[in-house]
Amino acid sequence: ASRLKVPVLGGYPTRLQALLAKSGRNLKHIVNLGCTAEIATGASVLNPREAVRSASNKRQARLDFRAAAVPSPRLFLTPSEIPIEALPVVGRTSYHRKGQGFWLCRTKADIAKAAREGATHFMEFIPNTREFRVHLFVKRGALERSERKSSDYVSVKISEKVWQGVGSPDPNEPQKNHEFGWTFLGPQNRREEELDVVRHAAKEAIACLDMDFGAVDVMYSVRNKVPYVLEVNSTPCLSDDNADTCVVYADRIEIISPGRLPNTVTVDKMRAGYRATRSELIKEVLRD
Repeated sequence: ASRLKVPVLGGYPTRLQALLAKSGRNLKHIVNLGCTAEIATGASVLNPREAVRSASNKRQARLDFRAAAVPSPRLFLTPSEIPIEALPVVGRTSYHRKGQGFWLCRTKADIAKAAREGATHFMEFIPNTREFRVHLFVKRGALERSERKSSDYVSVKISEKVWQGVGSPDPNEPQKNHEFGWTFLGPQNRREEELDVVRHAAKEAIACLDMDFGAVDVMYSVRNKVPYVLEVNSTPCLSDDNADTCVVYADRIEIISPGRLPNTVTVDKMRAGYRATRSELIKEVLRD
C-alpha cells in the first residue's frame, strides 16, 4: 500500500464503515479476508462473502468438488454410506480450523462415535502423501467472468508441510499440523511435474468455488501420483507467525514491458492462449 501511495483502511465491516463515515473516504477495492458479514460500501470486493461462505462450509465445498470432478478424497455424507472395504476414513465437521473436528475412524464403531460427537461427513483416508498449500490469485482479465476455469488463476506461492519436530513424526498421528511438529516450507526438491499437477488441482478447486484468491490444501499420493484437494482457505496463512505469505503477497515483482515479442508470437496468438518462454532461467526462478 505504501508503495502504491493509496490510503488503506481495515477492520471488521462495522469498524470499516465507521472509519469511512468519519474520514469521508470512498474505497475502490476491498480485500475480504474470510469475513462472511455484509460489506456495504459500494466498493469492489475481492472474495465476496458468498464465496467465503462456500469455502468456509467444508462439507458443502467438498460436495461442490465432487459435482465439478475436482480431484479430492472419496466423500461419504452419512455413516451408512461407508462400506467396510473403504475403512479407514476421516470424519470432519462442516466448519473447522487448525485440525479441529477431526476423527480417524478405523472401524464402524469409530464412525458411529465420530457422528455422535459432531462429524457431519467422512472422507477416504489417503496414506503416504505429501501435503502442499498453493496460494492463488485470479487473473485481472477474469475478475468479471461469471464462470471461471482453472486457467483464469495464477499460482503466486507453493509450500510443502515438512517435519520440523524433535525426533521422528508419530506414525499413528495422521494430522500434519504445526502443533504436531509440521511446518510449511518450500517444496523439498520435488519434480516440477509433481508440482504442476498439484497447482492444477488447486486451480480447479478455487475456480469451482468462484473465489478471487485463496490458499488450497492439496495432498499428493506418492503411491499413485494423484493429487487430492482437501480444502480452500479464504484467510491464507495470515495468522501463522511461521509463514511469510504476507511478504510474498505484498512484495511481488511486476514487469511492465519485457521487450519485443519473441519469434512466432503475435498479439492475436497471445489472446488465444499461445505461450512461448523467453528465458527458461527467469521462468524457473519466478515460477511460484
